Amino acid sequence: MSLQEKLHRLWHGETNGLTAAAVIVGASSLASRLVGVLRDRALASTFGAGPELDAYFAAFRVPDLLYSLIIMGALSAGFIPVFTDYLQNKGEKEAWKLAEQVLSTIGCFTAVVCGLLALFAPQIVPLTVPGFTPEQTALTVQVSRIMFLSPFLLGISAVMGGVLQALKRFLAFSLAPIFYNLGIIFGTLVLAPRYGVTGVAWGVALGAFLHLATQAIVVFPLGLRHFRVPTLAAPGVRRILRQMVPRTLSLGLTQINLVFLLAIASSLGLGSVAVFNLANNLQSFPVGIIGISFALAASPFLARSASQKDWVCFRSELSSGLTKIMFFILPATALFFLLRAQAVRLVLGAGAFDWSDTIRTANVLGLFVLSLLPQALVPLLARAFFSLENSRIPLIASAVAEAVNLALALMLKDRFGILALGISFSVGASLNAVILFALLQKRGLGVKFREFGISLLKTLAASVAIIGFGWPVRQFIGTEFPLTTFWQVALQAVAAGSVGITGFVVVAHLLKSREMIEFRRALQSKLLRQKPQIAGVEEVQGM
Repeated sequence: MSLQEKLHRLWHGETNGLTAAAVIVGASSLASRLVGVLRDRALASTFGAGPELDAYFAAFRVPDLLYSLIIMGALSAGFIPVFTDYLQNKGEKEAWKLAEQVLSTIGCFTAVVCGLLALFAPQIVPLTVPGFTPEQTALTVQVSRIMFLSPFLLGISAVMGGVLQALKRFLAFSLAPIFYNLGIIFGTLVLAPRYGVTGVAWGVALGAFLHLATQAIVVFPLGLRHFRVPTLAAPGVRRILRQMVPRTLSLGLTQINLVFLLAIASSLGLGSVAVFNLANNLQSFPVGIIGISFALAASPFLARSASQKDWVCFRSELSSGLTKIMFFILPATALFFLLRAQAVRLVLGAGAFDWSDTIRTANVLGLFVLSLLPQALVPLLARAFFSLENSRIPLIASAVAEAVNLALALMLKDRFGILALGISFSVGASLNAVILFALLQKRGLGVKFREFGISLLKTLAASVAIIGFGWPVRQFIGTEFPLTTFWQVALQAVAAGSVGITGFVVVAHLLKSREMIEFRRALQSKLLRQKPQIAGVEEVQGM
């Protein structure tokens, strides 16, 4: 097989197996997050935590709200289960017809809504940033109008992404966000020096187009070829809408809550909006790589099991995903908490982003990372309900969690300032995960609690060892070096992180952690080409 044929097969081929799919999504997510870090570093070094960057992040909020409400709500809750059911029970022709109907309907709707929002931006933007000066507000309006191009392009792209997930073509779907971030970096480095923050906004639009093009070149040859008249009357579209409404309300609560948090941040001092967003972007790094990757990879498998009413397989897929998320996210939590200031300084500490900005962002980040585990579990738990075509339960859980989040933020902001947003966010995320987990258990579709609890305790103990082993090393290097250069901070982070991870591995082995044993044997099988020594190891290959 020639190199060209191998690349074509990799790009267009189907991925079978939860872990194989998760590896593709996770590796691409890691690359995308790294590019996202470069994006944030470019933004921070170009503008600093000041008024222009505040305007950029504030302008991003409403287009992101539209995308999350209309697109993410439809696809994550309804499209994949319904499209999968059509493929299995009604044939490819009807399934592709459904996809084309959804594509045209989403495209037309977002075009109209984006146009109206751009027209009325001068009335909408001041409501989201009441603490901005008139000059900042005017700049935010200008940037918002450009950014309203992105929900339209990303909406069309998201439908194509849903098709690729349902058909288990994960590569193009996973790479699309990388090209999106590259567009923003282009706007920051090439356009911003001449056009300011509006140049970054045009970079966002370019990134959205690249996101669409990356998936379109795979979807069109598979069968998405016709533009159909938009309709809400088709049975399949109505099924998706029924699941979309509760999911849209759930995401709406989350996004509206973020708008309120942004409004609170805008009144907590200059740069607070940027600090909140930068810290949130950093803490979402492990959530995206681990939690979102496994949730996306598991979606078609859970949907297939639910469609076939194979509840044993459903529980097995869900339990496998949850334990693997837990095994990776808990040590990541310990590392981020231990090295939060170093992470902020290494990633963002350049140009106009000074030490004061670093400390403020690190303090908020430290509070965010306390809820990394529940944040990482929620996407998979929610998708378990979506596979059952039940989006009402995630709506209820989200409503309770966001109400607590906002109430705590309002209660604590005067006492703790920007830190109140980190506290309230983590409490709300934890509550959301607990509700979803408990309700799945009550329905008899959750995990075997004893086995899951033992795995959780062992991984938690090993993760605490990261801090126990790494903290003395961090402190020692901090006293031996002034930590005034990038390489000194990098040395501190690498040394403390390496020793901490060693401690994690040692403690996990001493506790005979099942996930660690399986991970080690999987690596041995891959690297040394040994045959698996225990039943079921094939399922963890490539974890």
